[in-house]
Amino acid sequence: MRFLFSNLGLLQIGMLCALSDPFPANLSEMAVARSKAIVALEFVVERELDRQQGNAYGLVVDDMGTIVVLESRIPTWVPVQKLKNFVGFTLPHDDEEYPLEYLGNDYASGWHILGFKDGFPDVFRPISDFDSNTVSIGDPVFGVGGVGKDMGFDPFVLTGRVAMTKRMPDRQIILRDDIANPGAPIFNVAGDFVAWAGDPLGLKRIMTVGRDTLNISMTNPEESSVGLSSDDFFDYLLRIDRDGLDGPRAWIGVAGMQPIDPEVAKYLGIEKQSGIVLSEILDDSPSSEAGLENNDIVISVDDEPLPQFRPDFSVTPYFQKLIRLKQPGEVLSMEIIRGDERKTFRLVVEAGPKNVREADYRFYEKLGFTVREFLLTDGIRRRLPKEDMNGAIVNFVRRSSAVETAGLRNGDWIKQVEGQPADTFSAVLQLLDKVDGDEEKAEFVLLVERNNETSFIRAQLK
Repeated sequence: MRFLFSNLGLLQIGMLCALSDPFPANLSEMAVARSKAIVALEFVVERELDRQQGNAYGLVVDDMGTIVVLESRIPTWVPVQKLKNFVGFTLPHDDEEYPLEYLGNDYASGWHILGFKDGFPDVFRPISDFDSNTVSIGDPVFGVGGVGKDMGFDPFVLTGRVAMTKRMPDRQIILRDDIANPGAPIFNVAGDFVAWAGDPLGLKRIMTVGRDTLNISMTNPEESSVGLSSDDFFDYLLRIDRDGLDGPRAWIGVAGMQPIDPEVAKYLGIEKQSGIVLSEILDDSPSSEAGLENNDIVISVDDEPLPQFRPDFSVTPYFQKLIRLKQPGEVLSMEIIRGDERKTFRLVVEAGPKNVREADYRFYEKLGFTVREFLLTDGIRRRLPKEDMNGAIVNFVRRSSAVETAGLRNGDWIKQVEGQPADTFSAVLQLLDKVDGDEEKAEFVLLVERNNETSFIRAQLK
């Protein structure tokens, strides 16, 4: 009996230790000091008819005042010239606005990079001033963030424990509860930087409405329970060149990538690794010129087997990351399985085609819509041969305008203007300029293609 009481006592002591607060008494001071690495951002997105206010949280990363912002926090589909009036604020807001300069979007990480226009203010501190470390399942951590501008951007601190860590393909630190704003830092109990809070995970919930049961997913856009580990964070950071953000992007010319499932991997004799099916090899691309074919299965890149991931689909962003880290002109080696054979191909990475942000646009205020040039991604989506990838895409339609009433929609591919072929973007602009400049014109007609079907849009101007 004495032995039983002794062990129960030890168990109670262990439980008390487990439940005791692991955070230091000076947590408040630690959190406030580390909040100086956070910049609360405001900016403006100039749209066709209005100016949309944007906001985000960025992290100061070096003594030059470089700021990194999550890819999702600033629109990547908006031309850079439409992003205006970037300013930063401290946590808490000190009534001072710090003008910022948008430097560009880093292709490998996807992060937006900004800097201070008037030099690095001493009210901020880079995250590099603090030690960095790693954490494991069960470790206590705290996150720092800020409340809204209307509440003065006051800093807050949340505490929690690491629920799990997972490589997907970057190592993610996942907590049970939200701990910081997306784009804010996470620390261990010693105050070491351990993760950068990312976009929030969707929480699966069941909603019952009457007799119906619905599966829904919810996210809190203001706080996050997941972060990129500090080691992966700095690995990306070391590759960022502030002066080379507008350089060419790596491209190999593959559309569609699918991971193979474990059963297929076992059948192919690669149970301990991953494989990716290349669904479509684009014509006249580095991949096609190297000899790759549709449905080739990639099992190795640059002599390194694709690692095994759980879930299986994590291998796709991993493979894309390997490509994004290349520079145009560099060689990429791939071992593939084709039928019963294994082959190795070496291809020269090229500069990628224009993306939506780089495309040319024109807004016709009187006509009520915006057109942009046809891009490779538009052609891939429509499964077109390269020679047919041309013309203009409708990018914006003003609500209640004559063209919207007539049936014009975002994404329509303009084939003709007033019966004249619209074979190139410049041809579309010339034809629309003529319509827009004709003060006597009462109506005009477009022929557009949508979902592989063509239709006429007859819009009244008067």
